[in-house]
Amino acid sequence: MEEKKRNYYLYAIGILILLLVAVYIWKTAAVRNTEKRLTEHYQKVITSRTEGLLRMTAIPFSWAVRKEMIRENYDQINEYLIRFVKEPMVKQILVVKSDGIVAVSTDKKLEGMSFSSLYPTQTLNQDEISATFAEDGNIVVVAPIMGLNASLGFIYMIYMPKKISRE
Repeated sequence: MEEKKRNYYLYAIGILILLLVAVYIWKTAAVRNTEKRLTEHYQKVITSRTEGLLRMTAIPFSWAVRKEMIRENYDQINEYLIRFVKEPMVKQILVVKSDGIVAVSTDKKLEGMSFSSLYPTQTLNQDEISATFAEDGNIVVVAPIMGLNASLGFIYMIYMPKKISRE
């Protein structure tokens, strides 16, 4: 009788341990799932706000570039781009003339090249500032530069947002 009682307690303890392990695994999975959802949510919120701020930043930047394009002062535009690209997450900036030729770029090898040979051409005819999330995770900002009567060109900027980590 004593041995039956002892076996019963061992089985009960074993079942209790299995239940505790199962609850631990279930709760750990639930916490990870919640962390993942929160991380994704906050990444979307941050990306959305970043896109808005980039759009707002592009307004005065395009005005400054417009002023210098009218004067054909491309050295000053180059200075603007150099300063801008020093920001940690700005990957590349191009100023493209209305004929589709890259006038000034942070990558000097691209100057004088046709924009359509480098990037999608739908940006050539944009008439308002846009910030879109690209497939590679970057944000692409396109800001048209308008003269008095016609388009002078546009600014094309690639911004690499930071990813949120759960650590």
